[in-house]
Formats: sequence, structure tokens, C-alpha cells
Amino acid sequence: MGKVKLTLTVDERVVASAKLLARQQRKSLSAMIEELLNPVSSVLPETAPAMPGALQLRGIAKGSLSQKTDRQIRAMMYKDRYGL
Repeated sequence: MGKVKLTLTVDERVVASAKLLARQQRKSLSAMIEELLNPVSSVLPETAPAMPGALQLRGIAKGSLSQKTDRQIRAMMYKDRYGL
């Protein structure tokens, strides 16, 4: 699995201290955070089951829009909103 970019909101002092510690350990801050989060990945199963309850409910609600395409629904919305 590849790497992804993650945005965190952390106190400035914590970031400054973490960067200093990372520099002392000759690591990137990203590598340190990955090491901290790595135990979490071993707790969760590789393939978490997709919400079985939701899968059982999929497709049972048949409304007036269920037979329309996204494009048709969007056109209806524009007509309602802008009179087009």
C-alpha cells in the first residue's frame, strides 16, 4: 500500500518539540508519526468488513428518482432552482 498525505492540527510547541526530536534521531517527522501510528494498523484487520447492515438495506428504497440517471436528477434540480 502506498503513502498518503495527512493533515493534522497540532499545537505549535508540540510540533517544534517533535521536529527537534526527529532531527536528533535523524528521522523525518513523518517517519516518527508513522512509527507512532503503526501499532494501530496491527490492531485492525487488513480488510475491515463493509457495513453488513447497510449492505442488506441497499436497494430496498425505491423512490421516484431511483430510475433516473444523475444527469436527469441534476437537470431537475437546476429547473427547480433556476427555472431552466
